[in-house]
Amino acid sequence: MEQVMTFIRSHLSTTMMIYIGIALLLLILIWIVMRMSRRRKAARRLESLEIEVNEIRNNPLAYKYNKASAFARVNDDIMDRVKELKAKYDVCQSNITQCDELFTRADDYLSAHKTRKSMAVMDELETMLDETRTRIRIVNQSLDHILARETEVREKSNALKERFRNVKAVYQDNRSSFYNASAVVDREIEDIENEFSNFEEWMFASEFNKAKEEVDKISRRVDEVSGLIARTPGLYEKAKSIIPQAVDEVSGHIAVLENGGIDIAYLNAPARLEAISLALENAVDLLDEGQDQAGAKALDAIADDILKLQEEVLSEKKAYDEISSGLSSIFRQVDEIEGELQDIMTLYASIKDRFGLEDWTHRFHLASGQLQELKQQRALIAEQLADEDYPRSDVVHTYRGFAQDVSTFGTQVRDMKKMLVGASSDENRARKQLIKLQLILNEVRLNTVSRQLPSISDQFSADIKEGERLISRVRGVLDHSPLDVQTLNADLQDAIDFVYRLYNNANNLVGVAVMVENAIVFGNRFRSTYPSMDSELTRAEVCFQNGEYTRALKIAIQAIENMHPGIYEKLIARKDPAVMNTAG
Repeated sequence: MEQVMTFIRSHLSTTMMIYIGIALLLLILIWIVMRMSRRRKAARRLESLEIEVNEIRNNPLAYKYNKASAFARVNDDIMDRVKELKAKYDVCQSNITQCDELFTRADDYLSAHKTRKSMAVMDELETMLDETRTRIRIVNQSLDHILARETEVREKSNALKERFRNVKAVYQDNRSSFYNASAVVDREIEDIENEFSNFEEWMFASEFNKAKEEVDKISRRVDEVSGLIARTPGLYEKAKSIIPQAVDEVSGHIAVLENGGIDIAYLNAPARLEAISLALENAVDLLDEGQDQAGAKALDAIADDILKLQEEVLSEKKAYDEISSGLSSIFRQVDEIEGELQDIMTLYASIKDRFGLEDWTHRFHLASGQLQELKQQRALIAEQLADEDYPRSDVVHTYRGFAQDVSTFGTQVRDMKKMLVGASSDENRARKQLIKLQLILNEVRLNTVSRQLPSISDQFSADIKEGERLISRVRGVLDHSPLDVQTLNADLQDAIDFVYRLYNNANNLVGVAVMVENAIVFGNRFRSTYPSMDSELTRAEVCFQNGEYTRALKIAIQAIENMHPGIYEKLIARKDPAVMNTAG
């Protein structure tokens, strides 16, 4: 060794030996760091595996297997299936034990700083975990299939319990609306709760078939009590509020009729009301006993009886109201109709020659006879009403006939008046329309002259003359007597159509001319600078002078559009050259 050291000292300098020492130290540090890193990695892996081992250890396999075994003891049809799973279940439990042992070994190796051995055991543990998970999944699926009946029953019972809680909550919130029926509902709810306890006993004993039968039975009970709770408050309201109010209303109508002297004894109202009150008491007794369906039928029958009596009473009351409130109005109408008939006779005498009306002498004679009959009926009704011993029901029938006669005769008189007024109104309307048409025609002529348009077509001048001719034709019909109303209306409509069409055409012509002038004014700003603009505007001016306004507008707009795209939209929208002059 001394020779080796002597050789090293003789061949290596002190500096070189220092470098070698440093290198050795670095290698030792690297080895230590790598060892520590491997150990930390192994520790992290072990922590992850610990989570997986705990998941495997805490799986519900044993719970499901024990439950399935208990289920099999009372259900022979699944005993063989559970026995077949016994071997697979034991393997799963054995694997779980092995996983625990492998984890413990890996942890011990790691604690003893035997990282390589710990990692090797962890590899074995991962393989065992994968295998165990697969086996557990297979056994779990088989157990879930065996216990599906329990799951089905449990889910159904949970939903039923939730529904029952909701029904019970609704009842508790509205318990005061159930009156004496609350005792029945309380008893039903208590019975259902007891049946739920019986259900849980069957479930605890794994008698799932019997538990299902119990759930179905409870479901029917819940349906019944739910319907009872839903219907009973409304039925009580009907029995204690709505029907009594209806009875009071009918009684009030009966009192009004009796005070008015109308005899309704034939309706036998007191006896019928007494029978309704007795039936109502019986219906309430049914509701108190929880017989809601029977009570509902009884209340419906009572409501039908009340409605029938109410219809009969209201029919009589309506007749009474007709006499008490409408009689004076009907009596007054007779006088009003008589006045209208006099006015019609006067109007007829004044216009019969003008419109060539037929002779209405016979019609007026019949109308006067009908008027006298109405006056006699009015006097008879007044006499009957003044007689306190005369039955009012008989007066009602007479009154209704009288009211119908007055209405019919009033319609006939109004029709006569409408015919006469209609004839004269046609003439008045025609004269007003003539004035309006003449003003429109003058406005058309004035607009075209005031605008000083350079050229107006010969057709336009001819149209002005045609409008004057049509107006004169209507005047001629009006000046003739007797007046031919049919011819008047036809000629007037022709004149209206023509003049308004001419007015629209003239406005359009003037509007186009104004737009051409505005476009040329705008384009004049660029004529001296752009020869093409000057040429196009000159063409537009020539067309304008020749009366070709539409063509002139198209040429001018196209010219300025080349300079300022979109400017024609402002021109059309505002028809104001000032707007265009602001364009830059």
